[in-house]
Amino acid sequence: MNEIKKMKIATIVIAAGYSSRMQAFKPLLKFGDQTAVERVLMTHQKAGVDQIILVAGHRAAEIKPYFKEQAINGVVNERYDEGMYTSIQKGIDQLDDDVAAFFVHPVDIPLIGVATIKALIMAFRPLSQGILYPCFLGERGHPPLIHEKYREAILRNKQDGGLRRFLECHETDATSFALADEAILMDMDTQADYQRLLDYDGLMAPNLCECYALMDLYQLPLEIRKHCEMVYRVVRNLESRLADKGIKLNSGVLRAAALLHDLLKTQKDHAQAAGTLLKQMGYDQVGSLIATHMDIEVEPEVAIRENEILYLADKLVENDQQIDLSYRKKKMLERHKDNPEVQEKIEQRFINAETIIKKIENLENKDKNKD
Repeated sequence: MNEIKKMKIATIVIAAGYSSRMQAFKPLLKFGDQTAVERVLMTHQKAGVDQIILVAGHRAAEIKPYFKEQAINGVVNERYDEGMYTSIQKGIDQLDDDVAAFFVHPVDIPLIGVATIKALIMAFRPLSQGILYPCFLGERGHPPLIHEKYREAILRNKQDGGLRRFLECHETDATSFALADEAILMDMDTQADYQRLLDYDGLMAPNLCECYALMDLYQLPLEIRKHCEMVYRVVRNLESRLADKGIKLNSGVLRAAALLHDLLKTQKDHAQAAGTLLKQMGYDQVGSLIATHMDIEVEPEVAIRENEILYLADKLVENDQQIDLSYRKKKMLERHKDNPEVQEKIEQRFINAETIIKKIENLENKDKNKD
């Protein structure tokens, strides 16, 4: 067990290429306030990687400022024009002697989550295989995590095909690890790719495919999936009603929360547990919505919010059917007729739901009165 705790992990970040198809220098493309290279470096730092090596080449002078950060080992590959494999070899040559395994992360795949890197490190430790690939919906992506036993072989390798071909030759020593992070597949070779990544980054929530990948990973039972899908449809309908009145909500966050609100339904305190999970994945707003989907405080005079829409939609769905709120309230009160404490909680929950409905109706009636 002590050996597992001491395993030292490194990352080689490759930022040495020409970026010719992009017609812009990929390492310095911006995502919010950060460049692509900053985002990749930050991801591995936050994930707790022990050694981070940044390999520059083309326009190295513009990458060198990032070498100054104390936690980064910077190196320039003077042979970058011979291809990425020479940059990988340059990075491997800088690995500390006690590194047990290393990632190879091209800078043009910049939006991989911190939780993804952490999960790969945790998955690698008990494995007998020497190569671990992140995998999304059955497709392998970046960055692979490679055992140090391949260090010298990669340095000596002369065959064509780069690192991919080398690793393919060792497929019997490789395994895939399923994740709910589509960014492992999302590189940026063109301006269209870059725009797609900007859109993805701006979502601040798992996209639709990632939501279903999470359901698969956590083996969500079919009946709960169907419930979540119906809540999602009700949310979209409520969103549409509000949009007609000029009320714009954060659709990406709200819809992800609708699909995932019961992700950990089979666990104790499932709302808090799922909320915590999504926050750990970097989706703070989604996590907050999920954590409060069972109980919220509704202020009648305050503008309607995303958490109220999720709360209401969940109350309007029983199993996988949308039902009348008053009918569901009556059923639940009858079910718990011998427990006054539970009945009191049910009453309050439905008062909250009725208050949200009234807020929506007031918005709609306001426009009718104008007409």
